[in-house]
Amino acid sequence: MTIFRNDSIYFDFPNKFKCLEYVIDGCLGLKKSLRLIEKDTEHLTVRCPVSGDYMEIVGDVEELQWLDEELHRRGWYRTN
Repeated sequence: MTIFRNDSIYFDFPNKFKCLEYVIDGCLGLKKSLRLIEKDTEHLTVRCPVSGDYMEIVGDVEELQWLDEELHRRGWYRTN
């Protein structure tokens, strides 16, 4: 999986677990701080107001679905 940030820096991750860890670390421990911007079969885009970053996450359909479900299940997305 790969994350592209709004500052033109990208990060490649060896697996979906490391990618999830990076997204959560970007929230600085503040649950309900991520905003889902867009999700389709090719990418997942979230915004973290804490860091001010937009993160476009690219990966396999199954990996993106898993990541989205984990972020929901663990309470990282904002509800409004």
